[in-house]
Amino acid sequence: MMLLIFVCGFAPFVESSIKLRQAAGSPVSYPEGCTGAHKPATEPFCATGTIGRVGMFTVNMTLYLFDINDPTKSVHFHVELATRAKKPVGLNITGGGSAEVVKKEGLGGAVAGSVTIEANTVGDGRGKYDPKTDTWTADIGIKATVEGGVLGLDTINLPISNVATAHIGPNYDFGIQALFKKTTGYSNNQGISIAFDLTMNTKNDIFTWELIGEGGFHIWLHPLVNWARSIDVIHKEFKFEL
Repeated sequence: MMLLIFVCGFAPFVESSIKLRQAAGSPVSYPEGCTGAHKPATEPFCATGTIGRVGMFTVNMTLYLFDINDPTKSVHFHVELATRAKKPVGLNITGGGSAEVVKKEGLGGAVAGSVTIEANTVGDGRGKYDPKTDTWTADIGIKATVEGGVLGLDTINLPISNVATAHIGPNYDFGIQALFKKTTGYSNNQGISIAFDLTMNTKNDIFTWELIGEGGFHIWLHPLVNWARSIDVIHKEFKFEL
């Protein structure tokens, strides 16, 4: 699995979406003091922004997931959300960038596989409200590209594009999940398959979050190689301190 992140005060509703205006909030980050400019020493990600508590809870934050080869390169998700009296008021989400988040090698380097994640804003990133469920939703484009190589042969490339939907409901229930599952097929003597989950969600309150990125891939070259490995990018629960 693997997931994503964050507002400001809200202007009046416009065609079932919202425009946001900048509002003051307390700065937060995890790990403490991190920025999007460089990968932290202790984690493969940085969540940084502001949380406001005047009149309503507002979260304006960006999650950076860093490249394993270049500590200044990342894929990022920017989330803006607001709640009043535990009821959602609005949600926006945008994103960008690209990062190779995991690479595995085996059989003495004879086989290797990697996963690269990209993010793209859908439309203007503004969410929509569903009064039936009292929930705001907003879409974000996420692409996973899986590459596998065997015995120095040409790399097998398997791109998967998804549109993931973030939501904010009552009681600070925020979440977003992108599921990637695809195979080149088994009709050929060589191929690759992946099952990968990227998820981010709140845990009980607006200050506690969970970030997950995990799954597995399978690379084969008949009859020489039948190689499967787990993908463990991250599984972390963290809390912002004001």
